[in-house]
Amino acid sequence: MKAMLRALLRFGRRLLGTEQILQAQRQQLEYQRQMFGELRQQLLRANSLLKYSLVDPEKVRGSAVYQRCAEIISLLMPMDVAGGSYVRVGRKFDGGYVMLDNFSKDNVAAAYSFGISNDVSWDEAIAARGISVFLFDHTIDGLPRQHPQFHFAKLGVTGYQRGENLETLGGLLKKNAHAASNNLIMKMDIEGCEWDVFGAAPADVIGRFAQIVVELHGLCPAAPDPQYLLLVNVLKKINQTHQCVHVHANTNCDRLWVGDLVLPELLEVTYVRRSDFQNKLVANTRRFPTEIDRPTFEHMPDFELGSFSAVGGG
Repeated sequence: MKAMLRALLRFGRRLLGTEQILQAQRQQLEYQRQMFGELRQQLLRANSLLKYSLVDPEKVRGSAVYQRCAEIISLLMPMDVAGGSYVRVGRKFDGGYVMLDNFSKDNVAAAYSFGISNDVSWDEAIAARGISVFLFDHTIDGLPRQHPQFHFAKLGVTGYQRGENLETLGGLLKKNAHAASNNLIMKMDIEGCEWDVFGAAPADVIGRFAQIVVELHGLCPAAPDPQYLLLVNVLKKINQTHQCVHVHANTNCDRLWVGDLVLPELLEVTYVRRSDFQNKLVANTRRFPTEIDRPTFEHMPDFELGSFSAVGGG
């Protein structure tokens, strides 16, 4: 019996040693991935600087791509809320968003969450504040986890597009008796369909939401005219009722440097309703990412946007 116990102990020590070696190897691989990501980021920026180093800066600023890039950034330039504070809602990496920390069950009637996949961390954080969450995703049969405050429907949100299991933003508010509510919040990550949704939604429907967090896909100043004009028109429409207060680049995307400007293809944007902060929206002094932002993926470094300004670069 003693011999058997000694053998088991030796075997256990070997297993423990193997696990420690594997853990060290995983940490080394993680470090190498981060270094590769940072190096790639630096090389892309260096390439841009080299490309424009021999060109008259005024000529660069006069180019069509620069002008388009500046127009998109100008429509997304964050402002700040005087006296406001921000909170990360959701998990540390992809699926978490930075929001203005001014919402609770006392001032929010409901939250709408569009695009779920296998992540409900944002929804759980909202529900933990006592807020009912209405979740929509027509690509899944059910939620990965349940919560008493969750109300799931196998529906997708749409705008002009029509199809099975699709409903407009206004239609969903009506279905859930929120058509007259003025104190809703929204999270949207629907892989590029956001342009169709916001493009078709009436301004008064968008205005029902006190706060909106949305991942914007396909931000590309070199896009063909119809696509580019759609981006600009939708951003102008949202800006009629809302103001961007926070931006974060999805690190798993391409980004374009043009002179002193940089524009990521995927951008997480937080909007607040203008009418809620009259005389409280002030010039932004933060640099993005902020201290509460996190990279989209753990093994990739976050992406520097600076102040994300179309005036004089980042």
